[in-house]
Amino acid sequence: MDLEVGFIMAFSLLVGIQLYYHWHYFDALKLFKKEQSALVPSVSVIVAARNEIKNLPQLLSTVLAQNYPKFELIVVNDRSTDGSNELLKGWQNQDARLTVLNIDELPDGWNGKKFALKKGIEVAKYECILLTDADCVPISDQWMRNMSSQFTSDADFVLGVSPYEKTNGFLNQIIQYETLLTAVQYLSYAIRGYPYMGVGRNLIYRKSLFLKNDFKGFEGKMGGDDDLFVNAHATSTNTKICIHPDALVISIPKKTWREYFIQKIRHLSVGKSYRNKDQTRLGLFALSSLLGWVLLFLAIIIDIELTTILVIFGIRCLSFYIIFTRSGRKLNITLAFWALPLLDLCFNIYYPILGVVALTAKKIKWS
Repeated sequence: MDLEVGFIMAFSLLVGIQLYYHWHYFDALKLFKKEQSALVPSVSVIVAARNEIKNLPQLLSTVLAQNYPKFELIVVNDRSTDGSNELLKGWQNQDARLTVLNIDELPDGWNGKKFALKKGIEVAKYECILLTDADCVPISDQWMRNMSSQFTSDADFVLGVSPYEKTNGFLNQIIQYETLLTAVQYLSYAIRGYPYMGVGRNLIYRKSLFLKNDFKGFEGKMGGDDDLFVNAHATSTNTKICIHPDALVISIPKKTWREYFIQKIRHLSVGKSYRNKDQTRLGLFALSSLLGWVLLFLAIIIDIELTTILVIFGIRCLSFYIIFTRSGRKLNITLAFWALPLLDLCFNIYYPILGVVALTAKKIKWS
């Protein structure tokens, strides 16, 4: 076998792996149809907040304005020093549905956010625990109704979607791209029966499941209240998704590259604690994508069967971008089609670097 034939075979294998993921996993999102349910279970919304005085008023007003018959909002104020306690007390005096818990000290071995969520869940009145963050805003007053409608008797988790606010600039385009790719992966895998994560900005737990398991084994890890808890306990039979356009929660994106990279390192550091089968499934897709780009540029540099390589890679790109654009419209995360090749390339350059940093990072703080 000569070099050119071997090169084309290796490149074709990588593209074949990519196409398998596109049409076996990611295309499932296009075919997904929400189960119609008239369920209206009582809901406990829980938010862990630390020094979020700027974001709390909008969160409180939008959650308390939800068109839903019976719910409570529990805000766990985690050692804030910015006046959040006084603000929350004022809101609590005006609305009996709001409960405020104050965390003054953090026990040894615990991550701050996880301990705050744990305390909030423990005092929650209802079985349906709906989580979001202080810097998030439900897109409509039907958020709670749509998310909880999927909380059936056999569901322990409902995975929601939380896009980032669209702003100007290339950084925001990168954020939108990464958010969409992540959403396409965890939602489509869940549809196929392989749930591995959710986003804590829009996620339902079953209270009894949490009380039985807690955050045992990763109490002190930064992150994982959404990733690792879902990864440890979600199955093909106890997990549902909700992608209704009225069930989205919009989050505030990072404004600087430094803030964004720190956030990504924090998120990626959790991945090394995923189940081995999930690491393999995610890693194979990421590795085949990265190596595909590497071999493409190598073919250009050494001018090896360039026409054939470009045709094969073009098929891969067209497949990916069509599914990506279609999924984005379904999830209300839209990107300019023309920008996808550049975003795809940039993602494959910086994400492996951040992954290595995340794997070697010793300690990451929550705020």
